[in-house]
Amino acid sequence: MLHLSKGIKTSAALLCLLSLTLTGCSLISSGDARRDESGRPTETSKADAFKVKVGDCIANPPSGEVIDVTIIPCDQSHDLEAYASSNIDASTFPGDASVVTQAEEYCGAQFSTFVGKAYEESTLEVTYFHPTSDSWKTGDREIVCLIGGASGSAVTGTLKASAK
Repeated sequence: MLHLSKGIKTSAALLCLLSLTLTGCSLISSGDARRDESGRPTETSKADAFKVKVGDCIANPPSGEVIDVTIIPCDQSHDLEAYASSNIDASTFPGDASVVTQAEEYCGAQFSTFVGKAYEESTLEVTYFHPTSDSWKTGDREIVCLIGGASGSAVTGTLKASAK
């Protein structure tokens, strides 16, 4: 299950990041997207939120708690693209504030490498999935960084090296 919350991070410029938090409800999930042998989605399909992989494109999940996402082939109109992921290295849940800070810092650091332009100069928006105390208990440690169009607009194709 995902929980959608909003947060603001400041650095050289005001960085508004939306966070999506994962909580463990895999017993009622829909599984993975339909994928080809290389792992790319072959058609729009509902999938367990824990199955989102770097390179996947998805529809914007609703705010609040989300169990599933809609994974969409990136050559079709979509809202978000997973551009980086990392696991939190801690033996116990570090707390919501620490997890959000780690997600903001990691996703912010990966942005320019992916897009080819600094976040502060970009019109694109960033959001991320991150673990909650409940999903941590089920083994979730992953931060998944997601990028979307300016002001939440849909995009077609990847935003990699777009310099937008």
